[in-house]
Amino acid sequence: MNVPRVSLFALMSSLAPLATAQQQGTIVLQAHVTSASGRFVYLDVGRDAGVAPGQTVRLFVPGAVEIQAMVRAVSATSSRAELPLGIASPPIGSRGEIEIQKPRPASPSQPPSSGGSSSTSVTKRPVPAHPPWKRTLDPRDPNQPLLVPTFGQRPDERPVTWDGRTFLNTQWSSDDGGARNNEFWLMRAGVAGEANNLMGYGERTRFAGEFDDRSANVDGSGDTDSAQARVDQLSTQFGTEKWSPYGAEAGRFFSQHLPEIGLVDGVEGVARYQNGFRAGAGVGSYPLPFPNRDTGADLGVHAFADYVSDEQRTFAAAAGFQKTWHEGAPDRDMMLLRVEHRPGGGVSFFGSAKIDLYTSGDTRKGAGVGLTELLAQARYDVTAYGVGLQASHFEWPDLKRAEYVVLPDSLVRNGKLDRLSLSGWTRVHEDVRLTARVDQWADDDESGTAWELGTDWNGALGDSSSITAQVFQSNGAAQSGPGFRLLARKTIGDVWLNAGYRWYGYDVEGLITGPESYVRQSFEFGAAWMIGDMDLNVQVERWFGDQEDAYAISLYAQWRF
Repeated sequence: MNVPRVSLFALMSSLAPLATAQQQGTIVLQAHVTSASGRFVYLDVGRDAGVAPGQTVRLFVPGAVEIQAMVRAVSATSSRAELPLGIASPPIGSRGEIEIQKPRPASPSQPPSSGGSSSTSVTKRPVPAHPPWKRTLDPRDPNQPLLVPTFGQRPDERPVTWDGRTFLNTQWSSDDGGARNNEFWLMRAGVAGEANNLMGYGERTRFAGEFDDRSANVDGSGDTDSAQARVDQLSTQFGTEKWSPYGAEAGRFFSQHLPEIGLVDGVEGVARYQNGFRAGAGVGSYPLPFPNRDTGADLGVHAFADYVSDEQRTFAAAAGFQKTWHEGAPDRDMMLLRVEHRPGGGVSFFGSAKIDLYTSGDTRKGAGVGLTELLAQARYDVTAYGVGLQASHFEWPDLKRAEYVVLPDSLVRNGKLDRLSLSGWTRVHEDVRLTARVDQWADDDESGTAWELGTDWNGALGDSSSITAQVFQSNGAAQSGPGFRLLARKTIGDVWLNAGYRWYGYDVEGLITGPESYVRQSFEFGAAWMIGDMDLNVQVERWFGDQEDAYAISLYAQWRF
């Protein structure tokens, strides 16, 4: 029988990775996703900002639950983080946070002891002669303050700087299980980056795009081949300095203030006030979230106001509104709310919501207010242990937009998905950490549960190594069963190696022939390394078991410039 390949990862959130102690000696560093490939995401902060391998990055995906990834490699201005198994890549522009240690001030020099009994002898080193100064100062007005900036540069005097990456990713898979004979191929090539002061106004231009070539040979359906180029981002932003009272961005971009609305083809402006308050608005077209990025059918405006207390985002809040028209007809009226708070002592809170305002023209919902999306999270993390509680709610909105209009009426009228998750971890040894997670979900018809226990052992295979082991059980409407995962990592020089094994045993319900049981297993091997400004990655997977016989090979190369 041809059994759909349904991954258990779709029924449960992944294990929360190693948490970092939130103490007085740490600060929260803001980051953004610049590109993604498979289980890796690339961030716009690196070694110069204090990022180091092994740190945890929390990614806030618009309209989804928080993702926690592990930093695996860093360069001066960028870093690469690994996503948990089974988690889809977040969109480009998603915001993230990394807790890093505060820079320590230089220790004051100790004066030599004047007593003869000191046990530490101080040897005075001769001071080398300084070469003559080559730079001369312009004549100064004696009435100017002494500390007036001497070498300030206007934007048109500043150099043009570039920072970005170009990548090539190929994936091939063959599936011969269950009398199938399918073969798939995907090639992606793209570029993403930014240029600063290209026009001499202190502006920042961001760009991201790629070319995809897909082919499939499906048994009984023939061959299909498609090639497509798309632009994910192309915009210019003025007033990027923190002290600028005004800012504007035009082109195709993700709003930095309301990323929940997705891509915008238009313009957005912001006014910055004292004490961390900002307000602004934008207008444009909203491309569809499909590979072809079709745009023009959905036009709209949005406005926002937000507040950030400090650079560590001890407290931050935002409110926004979006009004859209689909092919000239009124469509969406949506409010967005977001709040986050870190009172200290390892405690943090985060919440976001999308609220749709329906009118009598929304026939499937009817006039009223609908809570379309809700995400709430509370965490407590200290050096030895941590615990977190997360709740989410999702409903399908009543929209004329193409991605929603084809949905069944019953799904839009009554469909929902609620999830409650409790996770915790404790460090039983300096290098050993135990983790646990329990999930419960319910939609308008069914409900299910899942649990997971795991351990992380750093240094298990020597320096720069780790082993992660997890056992889990899921009980869902379509399939239920236990599972086991084992993943080993080892860094040798600049090469990062990984090997893993996975086993699933699950029962499938709702089949015409009655319940059936299956076993699914897999091995995976991978290597990643950095050669100067190049990142190379190769991954091989082998799936086998009941109705399973598949191979997959993925190659990824990236050059940073």
